[in-house]
Amino acid sequence: MANPKNTYAQRHYESALDFFDQGQYDKAMQQIEKAIQQSPGNPDLYATKGIFLHRMNNMVHAIEAYQSALRVAPDHSFSHYNLGLIYMKQNKALQAIQEWEAVIRAKPRDVDAIFNIAVALAHLGKSKQSVPFYKKVLEIDPNHIQTHQNLGVIYRDEGNFALAKKHFARLKELDSTFIEVVENEIMKCEEQEFLQNLASSNQQLSETVTHVTGNEMANALIAIIGEDFNLALNLADESLALNPADLQALLIKGQALQGLSRSSDAIAVFMRALAEAPDSTDAMFHLGNIFLGLGELVKALEYFTQLKKHDSEYPLVDENINSIKAKLPHQ
Repeated sequence: MANPKNTYAQRHYESALDFFDQGQYDKAMQQIEKAIQQSPGNPDLYATKGIFLHRMNNMVHAIEAYQSALRVAPDHSFSHYNLGLIYMKQNKALQAIQEWEAVIRAKPRDVDAIFNIAVALAHLGKSKQSVPFYKKVLEIDPNHIQTHQNLGVIYRDEGNFALAKKHFARLKELDSTFIEVVENEIMKCEEQEFLQNLASSNQQLSETVTHVTGNEMANALIAIIGEDFNLALNLADESLALNPADLQALLIKGQALQGLSRSSDAIAVFMRALAEAPDSTDAMFHLGNIFLGLGELVKALEYFTQLKKHDSEYPLVDENINSIKAKLPHQ
């Protein structure tokens, strides 16, 4: 035979839901309190009260309701999870993490709780510590869009551009609404990766030019990386005054002009670099990027295609070509 109290509790619970859906919050609260009185050992009823209060933006009493549920059932994952959401809104990331850790102790494959822990860690400035949690999310759900986006940003900020591009590319595959944003992010990664490679090879470059020019190029590279484009431009011009055929100085000058949004001048410099060094894949890459940014897709495709002929392994050249061809189906 059914417990009469449980039957009455169920009726009050259902009435509470109906009243809440109708926007009659006072009556909803009265009914859920009656349900709790009839069945005080049911954690779901306290959690429902917590939901009502949470949605009514009464966070203090919502917390109390969820905590009441946990006193009845310490492993009540739903209440732990929602407490975490409230604490996160209150900027109490550590408390939120503790609640979500309780969730995954009971449900180790709870993607939402694992993801939220990663976000909270990043919020605390602990991006490196968040990475294993993001990786766990992808083990469970390889197509988790927000995780790919967040990992792309973390790896980009760390200077790990290969992994950043991998996650941004996957994000583009999973959600077409991210295509333009992702393409811009990938382009930035390509540019920074290129600059990173230039900086690492600076010692070799300095051995091929005069001592003065080498110092100027080292400082110019540092200026480019630090986005001090005016300084980079001045240093590149000083080097070109000593050696007008210095390809490295031309490339840096072009990047500085591009960083200053002087696209026409940058195009002229990169074209000059190509005229003096027809095999300069870096000049082709930058020309392709500039024309792509200007919306001149045919010209961008021309330079990326030329680049592919010279170096088929150049990072993301295939992706750029395919992306442009998708926008120019007649190509």
